Amino acid sequence: MRIIIATIVCLLSLGNLFGQFRQTDQRVIEEHMRYSFEKPFNTWALTMAYGPVIMYTDIIDYSFLPTDRVDFGSSIILSKQLAPVVALDLQFYTGKMYGQNEEFYFTGNVHDVSLNGVLFINQLGPNPGPVNDRWNFYLKAGAGLNFFRSRLHFRENDEIVMEADFGVGSSRFMVHGYDPYEPEEKTDRQMEVIIPVSAGFQYRLNRNFDVGMETSMRFTNSDNLDNILTGSTNDRYWFTGVTLSYKIGRKDKRHMRWTYRGHGFDLFGRPVRDPVSDELSRLEEDIARYAENRPVKRDSITIMETLTRIYETVEVRSIFFDAGGEIQFDEEDLVLMAETVVLLKQNEGSFVQLYGYVDPSDRGDHKELSLKKCETIKEFMVTQLGADAETIEIIPRGSSDNLSERGISSPEIRKMANRRVDIVFRMR
Repeated sequence: MRIIIATIVCLLSLGNLFGQFRQTDQRVIEEHMRYSFEKPFNTWALTMAYGPVIMYTDIIDYSFLPTDRVDFGSSIILSKQLAPVVALDLQFYTGKMYGQNEEFYFTGNVHDVSLNGVLFINQLGPNPGPVNDRWNFYLKAGAGLNFFRSRLHFRENDEIVMEADFGVGSSRFMVHGYDPYEPEEKTDRQMEVIIPVSAGFQYRLNRNFDVGMETSMRFTNSDNLDNILTGSTNDRYWFTGVTLSYKIGRKDKRHMRWTYRGHGFDLFGRPVRDPVSDELSRLEEDIARYAENRPVKRDSITIMETLTRIYETVEVRSIFFDAGGEIQFDEEDLVLMAETVVLLKQNEGSFVQLYGYVDPSDRGDHKELSLKKCETIKEFMVTQLGADAETIEIIPRGSSDNLSERGISSPEIRKMANRRVDIVFRMR
């Protein structure tokens, strides 16, 4: 009956767990909930656990879950939180051992002590922190020692099995932690190495207490728990416990495992360098440094005032080219395109329109000529400067709307002004 109840509790808890994962994260993070390396938080917790333990040894009559008898164990865990994502657990476990087959059964008890590293997996996602400010999910692994006593019995008469019953010329009884010649007399417990691997979840009740569940498979490095050495695998035992945690520390401080790691910080809450931000910063510095000593090669004031009236925006940058030739970008052209890409990256929802023009005196298809100039600039902004191609629109204008009649008197400047691509930055 107890195994049925324990199984139902596990299934209901796991169902709730996965249900919480599916919920949309609607977080309101206050300052006292946000983790940083400099802030003080509570870091110690004491946890008690109680639940069923299932043995996997050579002397069992089931492959996964026992059908009749199940024993229970308990555990005490002292936890030290090192960062929101990681903790150390010092764990003590004690429980009964039992297993049987058609001919034999073994019985005993085991204590084990282990040191475990804990990884909180909800601190690894794109929104690091407790789920809905209530749930933590973790994985745990470590190493330790177990200390046990066990005796092997005949099911028929409950007598303790002797080595001689297996054809060995010895009068020793098959026991561990008892005198092999006086099996009722206790001796030092048998010691083995264990490797516990665990998973669990916690639910935050308040600033003092958490509840949860933890399940762990505890692997041993021997085949001695049941006193039978003929198995193909080492013995192990599976403990699943309902947990109650008391968080040690000041009640006006959050425990660190219930804090949120901010963006721009590593797993341990320390600031990390963003290579994209660094690149943009260096580009902005280069642009500002160049702008201080920008050479004046053209009658830019007259042209820019005219373009501002045409496009009804001050965010207009123009690149000029010679008649019939390929665009040869000079340093000023590179700076203009770089400034535009920086604006695109810094302003979500922004886009750029490339208006291409040629002079009426130029030979060839004017629309085709202006299209090629726009495509050349777009390709450079995308492949060399990292702009998103979807944010750049090409509008070839040919020789229409040229600046010949817009207050520019010099013929040379007028032709130069007509052979250009206007880079117009806009917000949606």
